[in-house]
Amino acid sequence: MKEKYTEDSIRALEAGEHVRMRPKMYFEKCFSENSLDALPFEVLCHAFDEYFDGNCNEIELTVWINSFSVKYNTGMSLEIRKNQKISNAEFIMTKIGACSNLKKHLAVGQEFCGLGMATINFASDKCKLTTVWNNLKGTFEFKNGETLTKNIESFSSEVSYTEILVQPNNLLFENLHFTSKGIEEKSSEIKKRLKDLNLIVNDLIE
Repeated sequence: MKEKYTEDSIRALEAGEHVRMRPKMYFEKCFSENSLDALPFEVLCHAFDEYFDGNCNEIELTVWINSFSVKYNTGMSLEIRKNQKISNAEFIMTKIGACSNLKKHLAVGQEFCGLGMATINFASDKCKLTTVWNNLKGTFEFKNGETLTKNIESFSSEVSYTEILVQPNNLLFENLHFTSKGIEEKSSEIKKRLKDLNLIVNDLIE
């Protein structure tokens, strides 16, 4: 008799293997709703944190049938982490970890802030991060959560921003796609909870 997998045994696997092997465990909401509509709001975890810290007051969400992008008016730190040789931005995008700030997490709502960006990155065919922070510009490309390319360069700018483009893995999500109704419902709920946030939604779903 084969031994059953448990959540602990799955987490013992390296990198994002556990996410790709058991997507229904991590993305239960997507499969129960039969859509990808929950994903963009999980990717906004960093933006929500910055909102509560007073650093972010505008988010632009653009959604296509099988991909989406988010852009918000604050940058991700490009400081290199000690003893890891990667920036904080790359760490956020490639290390598993749900929202760790309980107070902020509860204010947004568990349904919008539970997975962490790295989890979604591990389940994506393509992910691109561009961020401007402290007169630096970082550009990163990922596939299945692995860093393909990265570049950090000097960039003189009076404004900071972060833009993330995500194309979820079609096979992992069993051909689920985004819906206008679901995106509108979740966006409206965010606007009710975060009243000082200017959330712009571009619905390009066809």
